[in-house]
Amino acid sequence: MTAASSAASPTAPIDAPPHFCSGLVVRPTTPAIGADLFGVDLSKPLSADEKQDILDALHTHQVVFFHDQTLTNAELSAFSRLFGEPQPANESSFDKDEAFPEIDVLAFGGGRRPYNTQELWHSDFSGRAMPTMGSVLYCLEAPSAGGDTIWASGYAAYDALSDKMKAYLEGMQAEHRTIKAFGDDIRSNLWKDEKGRKRLQELQALPPAEHPVVRTHPVTGRKALFINEGFTERLLGVSRKESDAVLGYLFEHTRVPEFQVRFRWRKGDLAVWDNRVTQHYAVSDYTERRVMHRITIRGDRPF
Repeated sequence: MTAASSAASPTAPIDAPPHFCSGLVVRPTTPAIGADLFGVDLSKPLSADEKQDILDALHTHQVVFFHDQTLTNAELSAFSRLFGEPQPANESSFDKDEAFPEIDVLAFGGGRRPYNTQELWHSDFSGRAMPTMGSVLYCLEAPSAGGDTIWASGYAAYDALSDKMKAYLEGMQAEHRTIKAFGDDIRSNLWKDEKGRKRLQELQALPPAEHPVVRTHPVTGRKALFINEGFTERLLGVSRKESDAVLGYLFEHTRVPEFQVRFRWRKGDLAVWDNRVTQHYAVSDYTERRVMHRITIRGDRPF
């Protein structure tokens, strides 16, 4: 599949017209999703206007990209709190900075295989009763080629549904299960040692969560599809056969390239995405080192 790419550098011109906030330049990456943000150094304290501009850009564009940032762990952690309370990603992370337990160290390549060994479009931790609000992902090392991330807009996917499908899905709930995303059939290399086997047992014991198939964003009031093949197990109130057929259609529907943005990572890049209205896919086509620091933000119950 293909997706539009965010390949702009801080000094390169871009065809999409920027709109200027208080010192912040916002350049949309695609009409549906994504924007590059320039004119701010995230290592320094942000003004009230800058904070609001960044939040507004995130709510509008769903995922925003910063470039050429140089951040300590303390600075990264401080910036993440603009979006809410950091929440450890205990289900997926094995590597932590002990001084900053909210930071997940995602280091792969260079002989260490990425753990998403099968296709896994997902909305972060939707198997929780209160899925994460979003994530902050900071690139410390990037491969010379590969290792992109693709995001898809739940807004665009919902808006493109037929009126009859929207009516069918209105008020419907779906079951999300954490073990579906982290089971041994997908990430078997995580569960080989004793620590891994214990973690797998813990994941298997987690109860399912029920969420609306169509979610309303608490800030914008817009509706978005809130299903993903990583965690969504079944639709409730219909037969398994009907559920599989409808979910299969919705999973494919959300992958339309017009709903997507594809980002090529460089050292110093930082992305923030709104997990409530997006899903994403980590492309595991690289062998060189790729080192990211991730902070996930505590969310609320979808409605």
